[in-house]
Amino acid sequence: MNTAPSTPTLSSELKLLIEERNVLTTRTKLKVVNALDNQIRLDQLSKRQQLKAKTIEEIFTSEVSYLNQLEIAMKYFKKPLLESKLPSPDSLTHLFENLESVYNVNGELLNQLRLHGEDVAKAFIKVAPFFKLYSVYAYQYRHGLTALQELPKYNSKLDALIKKQETRPEVGAKLGSILIAPIQRIPRYRLLLKELLNYTPKTHPHHSSILDAIKEVEKATEHINTLVSDQENMERIIELQKSFVSGDPILICPGRKLIKEGSLMKVSKKGKKPHQIYLILMSDIIVCCKMTGALFGEANSLRCSCILPLNRSSIHPGAKSFQIICNPVTLTLFSEQPYTMETWITIIKQAILKEQQNQETLKRKGSYRHFRIKDINTLSSSVIPKKRKQLEDNCGVSDCHSPNKKNKLSAGCSSNLDSSSENDENEIKQLSYFSSVKKAISNFGHSLNKYWFPMYIRRNANMDKKLTN
Repeated sequence: MNTAPSTPTLSSELKLLIEERNVLTTRTKLKVVNALDNQIRLDQLSKRQQLKAKTIEEIFTSEVSYLNQLEIAMKYFKKPLLESKLPSPDSLTHLFENLESVYNVNGELLNQLRLHGEDVAKAFIKVAPFFKLYSVYAYQYRHGLTALQELPKYNSKLDALIKKQETRPEVGAKLGSILIAPIQRIPRYRLLLKELLNYTPKTHPHHSSILDAIKEVEKATEHINTLVSDQENMERIIELQKSFVSGDPILICPGRKLIKEGSLMKVSKKGKKPHQIYLILMSDIIVCCKMTGALFGEANSLRCSCILPLNRSSIHPGAKSFQIICNPVTLTLFSEQPYTMETWITIIKQAILKEQQNQETLKRKGSYRHFRIKDINTLSSSVIPKKRKQLEDNCGVSDCHSPNKKNKLSAGCSSNLDSSSENDENEIKQLSYFSSVKKAISNFGHSLNKYWFPMYIRRNANMDKKLTN
């Protein structure tokens, strides 16, 4: 990374010499010092411009070099492995497949960099949202690297082929060092852009766009880290689930996350010797487990003793132990290492507080009073819109309109609808939608009775005739 040189320039040395020695008159000295200050500022500006140009050049050259590494991985490793038809671990195959997606994203980034020239920030602003595709590669990388390291044990032929490709002069690197390049690339963009920002004055038109580019890259980085962390967390929950005797209880639940797990000592209520337990802290529950004696991590190695919901639990630290209380259960736990116990207390406190806050938020959201609409079936006949025929029979009026229109009803209908009441008019307007729905349902039922049921009966009758014949 480029850094500004700390050695003083000729102008600054000359200024220091003039200020130390009284060889000039005050007026002449002031002129010379001002001239030297201007020269120093120009020198600094020139140096910053040079460093900025070098940073931009490094962004271009490193991107070309990075794409070249990806091309090598696909040309000299992915393609030969597919053509060899040797059995390959799924994790390594998926890693190569995701590598091609990463290559396409960065190929577009290089095109945008060439398009915008010195305004490299615009290229990053446009392409950075697609850096989120790196999350799939980042998740597969750990599994792919593990499979690559285990090849000599389980797949010697494939291992020999990879080692042969690594010795080619066009490659000149281990496959592992090539595959890690995408993992290091996004953090590298952030460093290069921050370096570019340091050499760009705030008054420069590119300054704000560089800031925006840094934010976009940071968003993508956060997305990648969060997704990988969530996937790894879910993997660990699945592993713990497999460790329980008979697979009970079920830990896998939407939105549930593993926070901490580990061994602690439990104080017996009956005065017996403290025994080791395995505590699993999740985002909404605490699971206390006994170790069955089987190899930890294997099936049936853990037996669940109790499950405590965090929103009803409390923690009470003591001098040498702490209690988790969830009536009627009380767990008294301790660790021989004070730091371990303090860590558990702090993390459990935070988890309980967060879960209680989440529950309160859900209660507040659920307590909102919804807009009430009266049931159309329980309304009095005075406000239920009637059919025109019924209105004619009751009111003796031949032109009563729909109540959602603003036309006044005749005097004969005034007993049903009070046109002078503003509230009733608003209520009728609100019910116009429901009247239309009710009418549609009524018409649909009428159509069923008139058309569909007779057809259905005739069809069954014809079928019966065919069967009898």
